[in-house]
Amino acid sequence: MPRIERKLIGIFGRINAGKSTCMNLLTRQETSLVDPQPGTTADIKSALMEIHAVGPVELLDTAGLDEVSPLGQKKRRKTLAALTEVDLAVLVVDPVQTLLLGDPAVEDAIVTIAHHHDRRLCVVLNRRADGAEHLRASGATWSEARRFALSVLPDRAGTPVLELDLADRERSGELAAFLASAVGPAADATPLLPMVHRHGAVVLHIPLDEESPSGRLLRPQEMAMEALLRAGVPVGLYRVDLSLARCSNPAVVERQRRNFVGFLASFERCGGVQLVLTDSQAIDLMNAWVPGEISLTTFSIMMVNQTACGDMSVFIDGTRALDTLRAGDRVLIAEACNHDRIAEDIGTVQLPRKLAAAVPGLEFDHAFGREFPESAELRRYRLAIHCGGCMIRPQKLAARVARLREAGIPVTNYGLALSWYEGKATLGRVLAPWPSVRRGAE
Repeated sequence: MPRIERKLIGIFGRINAGKSTCMNLLTRQETSLVDPQPGTTADIKSALMEIHAVGPVELLDTAGLDEVSPLGQKKRRKTLAALTEVDLAVLVVDPVQTLLLGDPAVEDAIVTIAHHHDRRLCVVLNRRADGAEHLRASGATWSEARRFALSVLPDRAGTPVLELDLADRERSGELAAFLASAVGPAADATPLLPMVHRHGAVVLHIPLDEESPSGRLLRPQEMAMEALLRAGVPVGLYRVDLSLARCSNPAVVERQRRNFVGFLASFERCGGVQLVLTDSQAIDLMNAWVPGEISLTTFSIMMVNQTACGDMSVFIDGTRALDTLRAGDRVLIAEACNHDRIAEDIGTVQLPRKLAAAVPGLEFDHAFGREFPESAELRRYRLAIHCGGCMIRPQKLAARVARLREAGIPVTNYGLALSWYEGKATLGRVLAPWPSVRRGAE
């Protein structure tokens, strides 16, 4: 089940500037409610579509940044978080509205944050049909309103600007073409397993413990199988019973080991095994049982490499902080998906238990799903440990990493942390297959 990488386009602006109308014009349907009543957009609305010149995109219609109620402040925080994640920020401005209010602070804030986070920016000037009437009453001209609205742009010549009546349904194609030009070319997709070749099998070790859902595999496991099959690489699946493999009976443990090693040996007649890809929680067993000549890494590392667009350097650097942890330090464990935590859950049970055994006195907090602390809150942590990120977009992972960097907090990954726990040699082994890591060491 490969994930579809979509360009993320967010629509921002003040209340009643025309943001939802912009969304509806682009999608050619009433995706967002439009009403003169302020605050109609209660939360971020999302729409998936295809813009032919771009490919798959996700559109975000956000709440107005100038809503002053307590609920409005909550909406504002979500909108600003979205602004740090998008590939393109579309600033929708009603120049007449902005001029009559006499303060472009909302527009200036959006421009400033977009530039600070290096987000692409474009401006859509909403030339409403009734704008001329309002201008006559004020004694101003459209040209003055336009100039006032665009005064917030530090590079007025370099920021794409489109002027149209967003309520004109005949302008949908023009708007789509404008956004396609502003968002820029699509980046090449990051390969899931760039190190594999057709000579030799890849074995996926999938424990299927109490945490595994019934009737399906986890997304990284399905993604790995699909990528390998498309590449024409032989795939083997194996399940070691972890409870038996770690029991106190040496004969039972040895039987588990012998069966697994025998499975690896069965591929020798067709080129052998080039790589074992394992669940991170089994890295202790796999490091001991997989022969040294066979490469070894984890699903979590595979996913964070792809979600980080092939650059794991910040997560690798973050593992150094594991060596400096002391009693009383707080560690944030972040998992991007939502599910009920049962049995030997990696994030809530295994990682805290292993790290507490290595460094007694550590304190742990958790962030699940879409929630992630603000920079000011992050400063109380000594380290963050993030999952592979298979359920979030690369843009969201990049925004989280940027927030951690801003707070001065190192970040590592589930697979890297569990490998570090087994020793530096194990950590080096799971990183060795990755081409970017090898190039960085040269």
